[in-house]
Amino acid sequence: MTEKETNGMITKEAYELLIRICSEANPQEACGILASCQTPDSSDAVHPLVIDTVIPIRNAHTSPGNAFSFDPAEWTRAYYDMQKNRQSLVGLFHSHPRTKALPSTSDADGFMPASSLSYWIVSLQDEENPQVQPYVREHGAFIPLVLVLA
Repeated sequence: MTEKETNGMITKEAYELLIRICSEANPQEACGILASCQTPDSSDAVHPLVIDTVIPIRNAHTSPGNAFSFDPAEWTRAYYDMQKNRQSLVGLFHSHPRTKALPSTSDADGFMPASSLSYWIVSLQDEENPQVQPYVREHGAFIPLVLVLA
């Protein structure tokens, strides 16, 4: 596997927490950040960062059933806590309560263009069988990543 194919790595515990956070927020969109206790110095193409921490952030969007935006105070607190705990920011996540795990136009418009972060979408279209798809954004397009439970 190449580095790009494996940077969708997440521990089983973090994966289960991600699903639970998104399911509990339904019918509103959940959102938050994904982190690793590893540092970029301790990873490489053979051993990429593994997501082991899921941090929910309150959805402060005026239409939380159709869109998301991070609550600024929670985002700031989570980011500084992550830095204090020597964790690395690996990705962002949000849920799609009624649609597939495909990036929407508003997802593309709101994504940081120069970011190397992964972008995870959890589809709750089938509540009994949630679908999780990580992406990376390159040259304006979302490229699906292989999701690997570590």
